[in-house]
Amino acid sequence: MKKGTIAIIVGIIVGGLFVALGESMSTYIFPLEKPIPADPALLSDYIENDVPLGSKMVVVLNWIVAAFVAALASTFISGRTSPKPMLASVGVLNVLTLINLFIIHHPKWMWITCLVTFIPVGYIAYFLIRKKNTDETT
Repeated sequence: MKKGTIAIIVGIIVGGLFVALGESMSTYIFPLEKPIPADPALLSDYIENDVPLGSKMVVVLNWIVAAFVAALASTFISGRTSPKPMLASVGVLNVLTLINLFIIHHPKWMWITCLVTFIPVGYIAYFLIRKKNTDETT
């Protein structure tokens, strides 16, 4: 496999692990008062009204951390010369998060945050560790 492909796969895996870890931390930091309903029709109302705002904020902050770490991993493994592996891995994480938001309805502010967070955070991580051209001035 090419280095870019490996970088994308590792970025997706690392980002996915951070998302899973953050989801677990969110329920650990903010324990739920009511049990999660088994009926999918009641789940969106439960998330909207019964899940604490702090828990939702931890999830959003975790998306930022996951996008940053995935971008760092994919950029570093690919050789730090092109943003394409970072865009691919962060883009896949963004799409997977949107699918999750679509399947389990979340508040609108979480949708907006998801749409505007992943790619800019990925670019920040890329610009922090990319190889600079020798003719660039700092």
